[in-house]
Amino acid sequence: MKITTAGVLIAVWGCAGCALAPEQAPAAAEGAPALLGSENPYPVHPINLRRTTLVVRDVEASLRLYRDALGFEVVYDQELTSPGLVTRHGADGINRSRLVLTQTNSAAMGMIGLWQFLDQTEKDTAPPSVADFTPGNVVLLFNTTDLESRFAAASAVPGVQVISAPAERHYPSPAGDIIVMVSMLVDPDGYTIELNQMISDPRAAR
Repeated sequence: MKITTAGVLIAVWGCAGCALAPEQAPAAAEGAPALLGSENPYPVHPINLRRTTLVVRDVEASLRLYRDALGFEVVYDQELTSPGLVTRHGADGINRSRLVLTQTNSAAMGMIGLWQFLDQTEKDTAPPSVADFTPGNVVLLFNTTDLESRFAAASAVPGVQVISAPAERHYPSPAGDIIVMVSMLVDPDGYTIELNQMISDPRAAR
């Protein structure tokens, strides 16, 4: 699976759409540096990663994962035309498509878009490439407070492949190990998903 200009990497430990409100953000532990954006996650830099758009084969199949299993809310669902996409394989000058936008906790950051071209070609319907963690692939990272049930629901979606079930992982940091329960999945279009739950983070007070 190759990344397109419509898809970008979600930052490690950053939940798609789950930036904490200021009153929910953890305070820095005594003697440890504050986490960037922990007091106010929005006006830190003049640019934010607002949305990752995935080009998919079948929006309805994708929604069974992102909406039904992972809990994203559909906030936009429209048919579009993109006549300017002149390099698209088999472009007919119209390029009809369906764009669905989903979100969890924020309408400004971390949204997931699902974009299906409706006049499909062989490339649109070809099986996805195997997730092999080489350049040109992406990993979408979603953080949840209920990994057990979310993983069970996601892994049961038709077309989803399980790479690894939830297991504890330790990420080193100057303040000590960050402990995360991590699972890995591949969605029906070949996009790799890390679905995790934070256990402890010594960089922030709990």
